[in-house]
Amino acid sequence: MPATATKPKSLSEVLLKIEATIANRKKRTAAGQAEMAFGDGDGVAAAEVRGGVEDALDIIQLPLWENQVRGLPNPLARSALFSVARQNEPRQHLKERPITSVKGVEIFYTGEELRQDDEDVFLNLVHLARSQPLGHEVSFTAYSMLKSMGWPTSSPSYERLRLCILRLTANAVEIRFDAGSGKRGYGGTLVQEFTFKDEEDRHWKVRLNPKLITLFASDAYTQLDWRQRLKLRSPLAKWLHGFYFTHREPFGYKVETLKGLCGSSAHQLYHFRNGLKKALDLLVEEGFLKSWRIDPVTDVVTVLRATRSQALQ
Repeated sequence: MPATATKPKSLSEVLLKIEATIANRKKRTAAGQAEMAFGDGDGVAAAEVRGGVEDALDIIQLPLWENQVRGLPNPLARSALFSVARQNEPRQHLKERPITSVKGVEIFYTGEELRQDDEDVFLNLVHLARSQPLGHEVSFTAYSMLKSMGWPTSSPSYERLRLCILRLTANAVEIRFDAGSGKRGYGGTLVQEFTFKDEEDRHWKVRLNPKLITLFASDAYTQLDWRQRLKLRSPLAKWLHGFYFTHREPFGYKVETLKGLCGSSAHQLYHFRNGLKKALDLLVEEGFLKSWRIDPVTDVVTVLRATRSQALQ
């Protein structure tokens, strides 16, 4: 009977196995049971280490950030891909639509319009996927997902969650961006596939594309404070939180520029400006910003981020 192929383990498990093999070999050497190098006297141990290294090289795994943060790719945060339109507004169906973004980022999107609730779900799915090789199925209960996002555990919320995941699956996105080590790109869906047993069980599974790792290089993503984001109910405040989180020292943007970058559907700039002021006040109230100002002459928005210690007070 042919041997059944086993799934690659997580990177941490593979590295622990390598460490254990080396530690065991050292103990045996100290006891006088082995005096030659792996390549000679301890071929089994050598093969185990070599196999472990090969397994490690085959594994594509997201960074293992802490539980209270979420990994947010900078190109997504610095664009209108996840817009600030409200939940009750009709969603557009886009085809190869250029998405407004900062200089150095280009995004083209096909699919139903994505919003901040879709981003909440995407951030949480990526968070769950970080503990195993990227591309493996990620299992979760819909109930636990709702709880982790602070959504009510009611029937409408389960349906809202299902639709969010379907939107993340039924799309095509092309992203090109400049990073510290050069220009990079990703093309594909944000969620590769979505399965569930039945409507009542609500044990769901998703699979993310391993190529998403391109968006999570050390110079391409930000570790977002999830606890702060959960406190923000305003879509614009959520977008601003993610946007400014990707800037260690934010520089000024005109109100009109921010309106385009967040995908606001406000018809008049003064309507957006009023909502922007309220959202910035909320970010100060929650401790993310220390202060903000809109220049009355240039209409440029400048913000001062609170230090991490100040934000935690």
